[in-house]
Amino acid sequence: MSTEQLSAPEDEAVNAYVAAMIDAAAQLTFPELLDPPAGAALYHRRDRNGVTTVVLPTSALSEPQLINLMKYRLAQYVAINFVDARMIYDARMQYEPLERMSPRDIHVLALSEATGEILCYATIEASPEAPARTTLRDEDRPLFPVEAVHGYGIFNRLRVLPDLPFGKIRELGRFVKNQRLTVLDELGARGPVEVGVALFRLLAGDLRLEVEAIIGDLEEGVARQNLEFFHVPMVVLHGTVPYESETSYFFPRYQFCTVYPFATLSIDVSRQMVSRLDAIEAALEQPGKKGLLALFALKRDIAHPTSNLEPSEGLAELIDTNVPEQGGAMPLRREMLDLAGKLRETNLFSGLSVGEAAVLGTFMERMDAQPGEVIIHQGDTSDCLFLIESGRVEVQTFSRAGEKISLATLGAGDFVGEIALLTGAPRTADVVVSEPSALLKLTKDAYARYLGHAAEVEQRITQAALGRSVDTARKAAEGEQ
Repeated sequence: MSTEQLSAPEDEAVNAYVAAMIDAAAQLTFPELLDPPAGAALYHRRDRNGVTTVVLPTSALSEPQLINLMKYRLAQYVAINFVDARMIYDARMQYEPLERMSPRDIHVLALSEATGEILCYATIEASPEAPARTTLRDEDRPLFPVEAVHGYGIFNRLRVLPDLPFGKIRELGRFVKNQRLTVLDELGARGPVEVGVALFRLLAGDLRLEVEAIIGDLEEGVARQNLEFFHVPMVVLHGTVPYESETSYFFPRYQFCTVYPFATLSIDVSRQMVSRLDAIEAALEQPGKKGLLALFALKRDIAHPTSNLEPSEGLAELIDTNVPEQGGAMPLRREMLDLAGKLRETNLFSGLSVGEAAVLGTFMERMDAQPGEVIIHQGDTSDCLFLIESGRVEVQTFSRAGEKISLATLGAGDFVGEIALLTGAPRTADVVVSEPSALLKLTKDAYARYLGHAAEVEQRITQAALGRSVDTARKAAEGEQ
């Protein structure tokens, strides 16, 4: 963190605390990890032009080592404003809690060969504990951290991934580099690349059967560019409303950064990235500035290989559309997610993910209606559907003698107008508000654009339309008798 950002006198203690934290992290070294015990490391590349890369499971690290790693990581978060400095100060937090770490996590480190100083660090986080046959589609399971922020179901429209064994999916932990090193520092430039090489070599090799997919979220700027440098075949999903409570010390990352979920398959890494990794390692083998120039040259060769996670028809707009208020304040996002929750509680939209429902909610017009107001007139040509958020309406028609025939009384969670939405045919009945109501209007254009991929929504609308058509005809006939 830039301590200049907190300049008021009352914040001097906060400035001093986080400055000391960053300074202390800069002093941490791990010379013992330069040459780990035989068999401990999953990957070990000793002294490639001043950088040693080592990959270790949590079980191979001592508690003091883990604490120091968490001190380093928290200090880097503070340095780049990912965390709330005042909250860190108020809690006198020195490192991230170890209980958030799994024994099955994997730690990827690039170290200075000369000092053992951390140049870059990432984790491959294990899936939460769940029954053996669990998949991402199961709602009654623990969430990955990325899902806790972006909502359940964010990956469910992708190919392959939703049906993989839950235990074979991992989350890429936050990738942090030493903020004390400038972009012109040779080791500072090499370290993140070495971490990426180790990570993807493992996914393409020794971990391929154990880890079938990697998920996570990334900042649209630098983090995405780093993955694109490696030509990672991935999907990035823009249709979410990331939410982090203001009581969380990670609140600033999601409030002030544009962050999206992503996913990649290990089999895609092994099939599509080998030649790219070979080219990157050839550049890393070159010493000094010659190696840096070779790496910079590779940055001009950015590719976007297709991931096998992407549906054949492409990503549906509902999961690939930026939400207009996505960068808004957390209370506004909370309102969007509360509406998404209401949508998902209805029979019509229960199959949508949290993100999909939040996106859809932004394209539905909210209307208030008072008793006696006719929101649908029989015979009108209109093609929108109304979802009742609260209140009550009556669906009615009239016999040839002018007598009112009540067809249905509908309340919160019900919907009307589905026949016209599907067919464009004239309205078959009046819909009259019987008590103060809040309605959500879905136009045919929005339905076709954002729900065309959601077969379960179309099926429920079609079933409702057919059932109500038959019921309307029967009650109308009874009313004529």
